[in-house]
Parts: sequence; structure tokens; C-alpha cells
Amino acid sequence: MSLNARALEKIASGFSILAGAVHGIVTPAHLEEWWGYGLFFLAAATFQVLFGVALLTRAINPSDFGAGFARARKVLLLSGVGVNVAILALYAITRTTGIPWFGPEAGEVEEVGVADVIAGIAEVAVVAVLVLLLTRKTPSDASIPVE
Repeated sequence: MSLNARALEKIASGFSILAGAVHGIVTPAHLEEWWGYGLFFLAAATFQVLFGVALLTRAINPSDFGAGFARARKVLLLSGVGVNVAILALYAITRTTGIPWFGPEAGEVEEVGVADVIAGIAEVAVVAVLVLLLTRKTPSDASIPVE
């Protein structure tokens, strides 16, 4: 079974919103640890939820972007890959060598938790689906129906 680009966008959207929701849920606990940690989690949650909504609602679509659609869509997808890879890299660092640079827990290795694993799996899924969308040969992205 082959999924079309629109179905893949919806899958990436769901995983992004899930990762963002998890980050949003843990934001208050991180704010209690230090405002910088809380701000990071709030920013991650906001990006991931808004990115997911942008994919879900086709915020970048052929009817609004015309000839610039393919480029705008590529920028959107690449931003999703970049931000999620950065979050995953920071997660790996905080679980192996410790929280880098700032805050009261700098240098401390964080324990792996259930919420972390859920968000991490969702982020890996987002990246995988977005890379698939970016590398896939389709007749024309502009032919994807706007819903």
C-alpha cells in the first residue's frame, strides 16, 4: 500500500502534535526547575503543535502560494526536520553526558522517562515521514488536493 503525500502530511501532523502535547504537559515541571528549561519546553511544544496544525490544515497550499508553493512547502518540511532533529540531539545529550551549558542542573545526566520516550518516538516518526516527503518523487506537489 502506497500512501499519497497528503496522507503522509496528516501522519506527520499527528506525530508532531503528539510530541508538542507531551512537551506542553511537562513544561510546568521544567519551569519549576528553572525558567530556562521551562522556556525551552514551551518553545518546543509551541513549534511542534503549530507545525502539526500547519501540515494538517495545509497552511502552505497551491491556491495560496501559486508558483512558490513547492519552495514554501520544502522550507516548511525542512524546518520540521531541523527542529525535531535538534530536539532529539539535545535529548540524547541530556540523557548521556548531561544537560549542557546552562541552568542549575548543567552537567547532570537526566533519567529516561515515559514522556521522553513517547515524545522521542513521535519526533523520530515526524522526521522519517518528512524526509520521505522531501525525497519522494511525485508527479506534482501542486496536484495534491487542498482539503
